[in-house]
Amino acid sequence: MLPKMNLCSAVLPGFDFEAMATIAEEAQFDAIELRVHEYGHRSLDELEQRGLEVMHKLETKNIEVQVLNSYLPIEDTVNVDRMLDVCRKMGVPKLRLVLPRSCHASVSRQANIRELLPSYEPSRQPAELMVALRTVLKDIERKARARGLKVLLELHWGTVMSSFSSAYFLLSDLDPRYLALTFDPANMVVEGKEDWEFGIKLVQEHINNVHVKNTSWTPVDGSWQWGWSTIDKGMVDWRHLLTLLDGNGYHGAYALEDFLVPQDSIDGAVAHLVQQRDCFMGMYPAPHQKAA
Repeated sequence: MLPKMNLCSAVLPGFDFEAMATIAEEAQFDAIELRVHEYGHRSLDELEQRGLEVMHKLETKNIEVQVLNSYLPIEDTVNVDRMLDVCRKMGVPKLRLVLPRSCHASVSRQANIRELLPSYEPSRQPAELMVALRTVLKDIERKARARGLKVLLELHWGTVMSSFSSAYFLLSDLDPRYLALTFDPANMVVEGKEDWEFGIKLVQEHINNVHVKNTSWTPVDGSWQWGWSTIDKGMVDWRHLLTLLDGNGYHGAYALEDFLVPQDSIDGAVAHLVQQRDCFMGMYPAPHQKAA
């Protein structure tokens, strides 16, 4: 059976909410991860006031919201509480919060694109910061448990959790029913990666979501730059990763987060998303290919 695949609305910054929903519908995605940001597609203030209306509009297009992808720092207690309450009121089972950046996130200067880094400036030295974050995460786990929700943290370049090892340090003793991990292999390639098989086994209990895109490093004028690639052309071997994930018990959703989507027309965006989703689904292992 092929996996469920959602669409991250963050890949459609050039479209307003209505156009984004139309693209998701025409590309035949039945669920989305909704970007919650003041510049689109819906802000936290808007969701507090009209969250149920937003859900109704999407339901008329047969689209579910599986995740609210916020850009809220995990240490912003007031707004994290607001976000948790909005999620519960809307009936969305999961939300994403963001972690601090790793000092100045120097890898961002090697990008051949301008990308929003979902993070915030740390106020403490690294060792002290990591210990403090564990205390914050335990409190968020408690709050998520009380509301019956799951908070996701993403393995993301430029943040304090860009590797399997850092994810294990932060999450290993937290309940994955309430605080879990979005595995994003392309983000990890940006900073270099640990062994896929070892890492997946290390944090497999916490992997609850997988973001699908690809990236490549290329030599430019005697230096190196990274940028996004199509799913089948970058440095992430998705066919291999899918076999590893399936063989280690991951049967959850995948979310297409391809930032190469054309932003100049609805038809162009739909065509690109359909092509990339079909490419990805074609890599999913047949039963006889699955890892032991």
